[in-house]
Amino acid sequence: MRTQASCGASRERGFVMLLFLFLAVVLLTSVGLAVDLSRAALEQERIQIAADAASLAAVTALSSHTDYSRVSDIATSIASANSVSSDEVNATPPRCGTWAHGAFTPQSNSMCDGTSTAVEVTIRRSLPLSFGRIISNRDFHLMARSVSHKTPSVSGQCIRPFGIEQSYLSLRQPSVGSTLVVQGDQNSGNWGKLDLYGNSSSGQAYTGYMLNNLCDDSIAIGRAVSVGTGNADIRQVFTTILNDSGPPYAAENMVLAVTSDFGKGNGTVNILSFVRADLLSQEGSGSKWSAIFRIVDLAAQPDPPPRSSQRQLMQ
Repeated sequence: MRTQASCGASRERGFVMLLFLFLAVVLLTSVGLAVDLSRAALEQERIQIAADAASLAAVTALSSHTDYSRVSDIATSIASANSVSSDEVNATPPRCGTWAHGAFTPQSNSMCDGTSTAVEVTIRRSLPLSFGRIISNRDFHLMARSVSHKTPSVSGQCIRPFGIEQSYLSLRQPSVGSTLVVQGDQNSGNWGKLDLYGNSSSGQAYTGYMLNNLCDDSIAIGRAVSVGTGNADIRQVFTTILNDSGPPYAAENMVLAVTSDFGKGNGTVNILSFVRADLLSQEGSGSKWSAIFRIVDLAAQPDPPPRSSQRQLMQ
């Protein structure tokens, strides 16, 4: 009896030991992978910073006399200053190209010329696993891409591409300092999106213009402008404006067009005047959407264009 009990106890101890070893391996492997993933995340952040710095520096070299070697040398030099090797930068060589409507269009390899307005820098880095070697011999392959572009010089007058119907203003008769509620959707409300370039009322393009102004020579009293039919969700656009927390605050001193009635199916409206207003709040959505403005100036003038072009970063 004692012999049988002793054998059973030995088997049980053996099983417990095997289970302990198995769980220890699983635990150590999990901890090792967590350490490797943390290293990979840190390296990813480092090479993204390097790519951003390299593309921002390289785009400053663009001019009518630009050649590819100068742009590439600047990108490689700045990346090297951020602990990135030339092989990591040139695994996918830097490219010049153009920037339009929120998209980068590359030129042919090793070409930069007077038409180039943007530079793309891509950094590729292989990161060997440390603890992860327990389960795999493969490396982490990291990639960071950055595109910097020059904002083209603009002319004309600048407003937010949002119009309020003159008939509605005449009905409400707001005064300076009073509030004005606009409401409804694009087809049934007393407001509308304005579009000057064919697709500037869609997505991120419209949000950008509502944050920073749309500038054009055609923005003037008496001029006809296209009604924006793009897919930009006005509630999301206004949420972005209201959440802007850095000066100059996007919700303040907005120059808006006062127009003829938008109506259903109107392809154009006429600009009749301009008002300056602060956006205070919004609520609802669709046909029940509304926004509250505070009137600053009922006889406003459009803002002047920016004085000079600036570099912009688009990752």
